[in-house]
Amino acid sequence: MRYIINRMIEFRDHMAPILKELNLRACTQKNDSGIEVYFVVRDKKADPFLSHSSVSLVFEDREETNLTDAAWDRAYLRIEQHEPRPVGDTGWFHHRFWGAVFLDLPADPETMWAFIEKNFQEQPFITMERNPTEIQSEHLVDAFNELDGLPEYSRIEGLGIDRQLTNKGYVESIVFEDSQGREIRLQFLGDGGKGEAHVDGEKVVEFNTHFEDDILRMALALRDCNYDSRFLRK
Repeated sequence: MRYIINRMIEFRDHMAPILKELNLRACTQKNDSGIEVYFVVRDKKADPFLSHSSVSLVFEDREETNLTDAAWDRAYLRIEQHEPRPVGDTGWFHHRFWGAVFLDLPADPETMWAFIEKNFQEQPFITMERNPTEIQSEHLVDAFNELDGLPEYSRIEGLGIDRQLTNKGYVESIVFEDSQGREIRLQFLGDGGKGEAHVDGEKVVEFNTHFEDDILRMALALRDCNYDSRFLRK
């Protein structure tokens, strides 16, 4: 992009050694934050998982600055938070984009380059490859966190997560026992918004995995063996 070309020439002059050391190359995209320069591995054939630095540069775009060239005093470091995080104390993890932090660049040029290099060296590298302990369903994780965050007086005891190989492929579930000691299994079936609740292996209701509040109410009702009109047995 012509608007940032002079800044990127300066960046290359100062940062080429560190990018070579870290095996990174620059890519550019325009988004809601402005014009973002992000950094991925040089050989995309060797890394099909799109691993990348958590550090990127964001320049405010021309419409915001009314400048001919992008300016360092209208730029920021963006630190992406995208890593596996534990799901409660279940032993499972979930990998997703959790947000980003924007850091102001120092005004002094020498300090600024040192600051940028320090962040490239110290901020984590984001590897997108999954491992066997990671839960894929974002909706399951969000629902689990809602349930796990209930006050002590209403918390579901023994709340856990399980993954089973079924005729539908791998199915991820939230599991616990109801007040009669039966197994409750809330199955999250892929990304299509479909879920099924099972009591001791018997399907009792379907649910939409996109609505954590509804899942929370359903789970509490099933724990208490409360089968009202929403939870009819087959």
